[in-house]
Amino acid sequence: MKAERFNQALKSLHWSKETLASMLGCDLSLVEAYASGAVEPPPKLSAWLEVLAQLHDDLADQMPKSLAGQRYDSNR
Repeated sequence: MKAERFNQALKSLHWSKETLASMLGCDLSLVEAYASGAVEPPPKLSAWLEVLAQLHDDLADQMPKSLAGQRYDSNR
């Protein structure tokens, strides 16, 4: 996975580099290296991100819209 696609996948998932590093249990510098293209992510990480990002993109139009503008009222 090239850096451009890596960054697109994170954007599709609404994940920061910090979030991914925390999820993976690795140092932020490693995720930053993937994002900059200094090193390519391992194949399993690339495949995992690709599947998640593609699924997220494919289902984006099915996200429930009925909750937009709603809020919780504890006085009810």
